[in-house]
Amino acid sequence: MDINTRQLRYFVAVAEELNFTRAAGRLHLAQQSLSAQIRQLEQALGVTLFRRTTRSVELTSAGAAFLDDARSALATLDRSVREARRIEADASGVLTIGTGEGGALTLTEAVLADFRARHPDVRINLKTYSYADPSAGLADGSVDIAYLRLPITGGGWLRSETLFVEPRVVMLPASHRLAERGVLTVAELVHEPIIGHVCADPAWIDFWSLAEHRNGTPTKFVGAAASVLEETQCVGAGMGCVVTVASVRWMPAVGVALVPLADVRGSELAVGWRADHETDLVRSFADAACAVRDTNPKAVKALECPDMNDRVLPPGTGLIHSRSE
Repeated sequence: MDINTRQLRYFVAVAEELNFTRAAGRLHLAQQSLSAQIRQLEQALGVTLFRRTTRSVELTSAGAAFLDDARSALATLDRSVREARRIEADASGVLTIGTGEGGALTLTEAVLADFRARHPDVRINLKTYSYADPSAGLADGSVDIAYLRLPITGGGWLRSETLFVEPRVVMLPASHRLAERGVLTVAELVHEPIIGHVCADPAWIDFWSLAEHRNGTPTKFVGAAASVLEETQCVGAGMGCVVTVASVRWMPAVGVALVPLADVRGSELAVGWRADHETDLVRSFADAACAVRDTNPKAVKALECPDMNDRVLPPGTGLIHSRSE
């Protein structure tokens, strides 16, 4: 029977969402292509997996039975792949590190230097990820360890060590009526249009859209960005605002302003790894990151309590115009 793992993953996504549009978005796939893959899977199996109407999608009894085994098969395969990679990593002396926007900021090079001093013969591979994968490669086992912005949806597999907590700020068009404010509250933003992320992780989306503070007020998403650069371009074009972190003030940008948020918790920057892939090298890298954190309190404090005036320049000079007076 000609069935591949991609089709199984597509089937599980549709079964969990019970909506082809949402499943296609989660998979970063065109809906037409997803529907075609599901039809091919049904033809290969010789059964109908979903009952479709113009208004709903439901699992058939055969589909419900197949879902349990499909999940089990994928879980077994994923475990086997991770175990093979773990064994190869330990044997080859290679550590693959995932990193999102900015890595660990000013601590990044110090952590790498500390780890290299501990393991001079280990080869380091760095992989950079956009907002499309906030796990920075951990979710599918593509990396051994990663710099993460928490929270992400990790279930029971995620282990992490927080390095610092960076304040959240709001990025606004420079011409916005709130752009000159010294500080803002969530209540002042709940009706503002927000640039979304090219991301399917609900925990990540909720955090950056301030969902826990909205008290039922829906988020007005406008567009979607995959990186800080795309965010600044969208905001500079006047599309909406972005909730981000204070360190983006160092990014080149024109026509935007940063204003601190007064009543939200900060963004945790952590090193994370999978509980089922805690190799000696992974643990050593996490230890190196914690050692750099603990021996550089001034650097950590500068990240956690930044001076938002250290990059205040006239609008249009090429650097983000931030205010906190």
